[in-house]
Amino acid sequence: MSGGPHRKKPRTLRARALSAIRAKPTAIHYLIAAAMYGFTIGVVDWLQNVPLPHDGLYTAVVYLASGGRSQTPWPKPTLVTIATSINIVGALLLVASAVLPQARRFARIHAVASRFYKYAIALPLWTLLVANLDRLLTNETNSFTQVTWYDVTHVFARIEGPLIGWFQHAIAGSALTTLAWIFASIVWLAPVAFAGGVLVIADRARILNSLIVVYVLAGLLAVPIFVLFPASEPWTTNASYGADVAATSIRYLHGTVSVSTLTRINTHFHSATRSAFPSLHVAVIIIGGLVFRRHRMRMTSLVLFGMAGLTALVGLYLGRSWLLGSVTAIPFSLAVVALGKRFPLDVSLRQRCITRGVLRPGEIAVVDTKEHEVQWLFSGYYTRELRKLSRDVWRSLERTRERVTGLLSFKSSNRQQRRRRR
Repeated sequence: MSGGPHRKKPRTLRARALSAIRAKPTAIHYLIAAAMYGFTIGVVDWLQNVPLPHDGLYTAVVYLASGGRSQTPWPKPTLVTIATSINIVGALLLVASAVLPQARRFARIHAVASRFYKYAIALPLWTLLVANLDRLLTNETNSFTQVTWYDVTHVFARIEGPLIGWFQHAIAGSALTTLAWIFASIVWLAPVAFAGGVLVIADRARILNSLIVVYVLAGLLAVPIFVLFPASEPWTTNASYGADVAATSIRYLHGTVSVSTLTRINTHFHSATRSAFPSLHVAVIIIGGLVFRRHRMRMTSLVLFGMAGLTALVGLYLGRSWLLGSVTAIPFSLAVVALGKRFPLDVSLRQRCITRGVLRPGEIAVVDTKEHEVQWLFSGYYTRELRKLSRDVWRSLERTRERVTGLLSFKSSNRQQRRRRR
């Protein structure tokens, strides 16, 4: 061994950058995070305006998905706009927390800003994914449509055409069509659009990281399947909409689109109606439910599984999805989630620690509810209280049931004794 002084190896640029990012956040860190949130909004708008080779087909896709309401090439849905506006709120709170002093009257602002700083990478990534993945996926799918010369739509039409046509004619109604149209246009997108903000509020960093990975994988794996198994939507097999052979009687019940417009889309922009096998509308919800179930949020996963089943029924009723496409979405989702486990992602940042005074001997730390209401909300205080309340209610119901059962058994025994005496 050398007896000379030990020399430290120079740190690499990557190591110094990681140490600066993972260090205790300061005002400069908050300002950089605020700039990232603001930069996300500009990137979303820029990606929306970047021309792609198959924007004409994507315009037809958006027109069909919106039920004929869209007048612009590809308007952002209202729920996606709300999801992107969360980044503006995060940027403003981070700037305010960097400027304001660490005083008690600003404790709520600092607490919320600390939460937004923790997700300064994950939430912008989620926003970019939600706002632009569908357009990129449609463009990539239509770029490879010339690879396959066959079409499996007629196979689905022979198997499911009579069933879907009977299903539509059996329960069709104006009120039901309106509800199905609202569900397919707005309600279906709500879990995807608000998942990022809800997970930030609940401080579920692992779930958000997992969702980012699995949704990227779902988009990458869906493109080759769409290309190898080209299947158009069920309504395209009806002769009323320009089909070559009158194979089915399936109608398009989504919105108030005219028959002439549907005929033009079916004949001139037929590629826009593909990507029906497997059904990504169903797969997206199932993937989210599987991720929540893996992280032991069973109630949320059950709700998402129910929404996936309802999405499949709504797609059948509106004539926009095949039953086989909805069923194959289940193994596709299982494969995506299983593959996503092999790509761990952690983009959470370190939160700012709130300094507290040193306790004197004999003093007890008491939570100041006025100062830490936001922290109680983020730490799961109200969730624990709701669990206690539900457990107490369930116990009281059990006791009431036991008392009623005992009273009824006592009355029945008295009646039997009276009959015996008689």
